[in-house]
Amino acid sequence: MLVGRAPSRIPRVLAWVALILFETAAQAALKAGGEALAGLPLGRAFVAAALVEPWVWVGALGYIGSFVAWMVILDRMPLSRGFPMSSLVAVAVVAASVFLFGEVLDTWRIVGLTLILSGLALMRNDEG
Repeated sequence: MLVGRAPSRIPRVLAWVALILFETAAQAALKAGGEALAGLPLGRAFVAAALVEPWVWVGALGYIGSFVAWMVILDRMPLSRGFPMSSLVAVAVVAASVFLFGEVLDTWRIVGLTLILSGLALMRNDEG
């Protein structure tokens, strides 16, 4: 008798939304944490300050959340499809950097983001 796995209650799309949100939050939080630690030389004082910096902790928790979401995703799709789709995180991080940190998108970044999204659209149409 074959023992099957119990069906998951977390839809794949929900896992993708969670991955993008957690990973984007982690990156933005670590950017904020890095800005809070700016000027400290790398060493014991830097590590001690990082350990009590709230944004660093938010970033670490974001990574834990993204790890869980990624494990759910990999359970539901092949790595060869999932990993390229994870580049949606890069698009979300760029958007967050513009809105949260006032970073500017130049023409080449927009072209790059368009190429990423175009490549993902091509992969999506390849589903069989």
